[in-house]
Amino acid sequence: MYNKENEEAYYLLSLHDLYEGIEIEALKTALEDMEVSEQYEACGGIAKAIKFAENNTREQLIQEYDNTLDRLAEEAS
Repeated sequence: MYNKENEEAYYLLSLHDLYEGIEIEALKTALEDMEVSEQYEACGGIAKAIKFAENNTREQLIQEYDNTLDRLAEEAS
């Protein structure tokens, strides 16, 4: 069964990786590996982060990371 929370966790982790300076191409490679192993929640989160990073500035990426972290923390409490 598809778990949206896992997808959000992978999205957050991928945003964090991008924030820390990992290249988008490295995430695309990870995405391909996840597709092969049929880890669909991971694929969804990673793909979402890649799309965001390709269409926004670094400052917007940092803001999205902070906002997503805050939202997930709120949902957890």
